[in-house]
Amino acid sequence: RWAVIYSTTDWWTTCTGNSSGFGSEDPLWLARFASSPGTLPGGWGFYTIWQYADSGTFPGDQDVFNGSSARLSALALNT
Repeated sequence: RWAVIYSTTDWWTTCTGNSSGFGSEDPLWLARFASSPGTLPGGWGFYTIWQYADSGTFPGDQDVFNGSSARLSALALNT
């Protein structure tokens, strides 16, 4: 099972030197409170989950999964 990396692009760049060593296998959970995900951290060509707000329509964080419900199940079940 690969670890899901939760980060902002700014934190990742500042604290890891924008390392690209994790993007090929570890899913990215991007935190960016904006209307678009913007520039991704080094090594990732796409985000798996994007946290776009900390409040809104639903209680708690507002997140979107980048894929189908089948892919979300595969991520959760490690299949």
